[in-house]
Amino acid sequence: MGALQYGDLVFDPDFLSAERAGGDPLRFTRQERTLLCLFTQNANRLLNRAQILDALSYEGSDSSDRNVDFLVNRLRTKLGDSARTPRYIATQYGEGYIWIAKTVEDLEALLVIGPCYGLGDSQTSVSSRGVLSALADSIDGLTGRKRRIFFRPNWQANPGSKSSVSYSLDASLHAEGDRLHGAFVLRDATTGQIIRAFRTSFSNADQAAEIAKLSNSITEAIWAQKALPPSANLAPTERPLELRMHDAAQLLSGTPESWLTAVSQIDSARAAAPHDPTLAILRGLALYATLLQRPEVSASPAEWRAAEAEIESLVLNCLPDIQDNPLLMLGAAKLLFFTEGGHFDLASRLADDAFEKSTAFAAAFSTRAQMLMCQGHFAECYQLFDKAVELSEKGSEFHIYLLCLKLTAALAAGDRATVNALSAELYALKPITRMQFGIFVAEPGELPPDLAALFASFDAQGVQTLLCYLYKVSARQFHDHAHRMNVMRNFLKRATQRFGADIVPRWVAERLGLATIEV
Repeated sequence: MGALQYGDLVFDPDFLSAERAGGDPLRFTRQERTLLCLFTQNANRLLNRAQILDALSYEGSDSSDRNVDFLVNRLRTKLGDSARTPRYIATQYGEGYIWIAKTVEDLEALLVIGPCYGLGDSQTSVSSRGVLSALADSIDGLTGRKRRIFFRPNWQANPGSKSSVSYSLDASLHAEGDRLHGAFVLRDATTGQIIRAFRTSFSNADQAAEIAKLSNSITEAIWAQKALPPSANLAPTERPLELRMHDAAQLLSGTPESWLTAVSQIDSARAAAPHDPTLAILRGLALYATLLQRPEVSASPAEWRAAEAEIESLVLNCLPDIQDNPLLMLGAAKLLFFTEGGHFDLASRLADDAFEKSTAFAAAFSTRAQMLMCQGHFAECYQLFDKAVELSEKGSEFHIYLLCLKLTAALAAGDRATVNALSAELYALKPITRMQFGIFVAEPGELPPDLAALFASFDAQGVQTLLCYLYKVSARQFHDHAHRMNVMRNFLKRATQRFGADIVPRWVAERLGLATIEV
């Protein structure tokens, strides 16, 4: 049995002692060890005073209720715990006590720094603890403090366990004079796979700079492992590249605004490798995500044209170099399909070629289905979306993404029954989606109270922005005018009923062929 980690304390297997990062070891008495064993073996269960007295009776002490309370309070003090805001032992007044601390394996963590080697040497131990604690704080700051970073010197990864720790960082340390030498190995905590190794050294003069540099390198390696496409051995369940990038950004940022993290990471990587075709496609997808994820500040037509021109240039310039990577080909197809450069046929061929070469069926089904829906082949696109859904994890970002795409297809087809069924499914899986696009897909007529309140909260400029957004991200992709109008009709009608026909931007009206708006 290895070391046990609860909260910020690492206990040895027999509860003889515990360590807190940067602090002196704690030593426990025989009675305290008995209490710790009893509590941890009955975690999250109420233990009354009689049960605790029974466990302590073999000690031969003068046991009483008051003695139990005294021992528990003494143990709390040693653990640095508080009865008012407990992290380890909670009081159920009039009844007893509950051990509420979770082990590291029970905690949600992005990264655990550990195991740490070389700390048996006293000089190395003294030099290392402050550095490793500062490293944990630095990484925590870079990841938005949304996913906790733990420093656990005795931690051991358990590949295949149900641990919610995503990554671990082995640290081998050696103090020599005024320098601390360190070798670090970043691993996937669920598989034990080595992702990247780092070699650095610290001195008092450059410690802060080296910690910052190492922190950046570690977060960049995590992003790359999550975002960059593997070149071979793709699973049938593999997500499209835009979803890999989104998930990687969310893992680090912990916010829905994934494009901010994506752009930052990609630009940093491209500075070092400006001609890398993978990074070129990712840069294009980051631009695409920036346009899509910001409806409240929808870019002007000129800004959209500039972004699409850059996307088009990035993709066309790297096409010769991505023929052997199906995920990159699917990413390129997605981007060319999105732009208005007349590349639909090329995008379709790229998607078909990628499917023929790849085992990444889910990603290929998703991209090909989007091509089919915009051509008006709704039965075929439904089938491919359903096949991709079958290969996705229920409730995952990929699953939600697929349902949103199929919902757009159903809206364009005028398939109200499917629109309503998919809307209900989406709102149940991810309630926030109702507020994100419920007013676009709602039934004709009076809006439900929550959506009516949302629509009423937008002023004329806000409604005009949403009209532009709905056209640019959805309606314009459809080849048939009737399908474009199906996407726009209900929101157009509500907008013009409230603000008049002039609310429709002239360029949107021209694209839709609207001389007048019937309300």
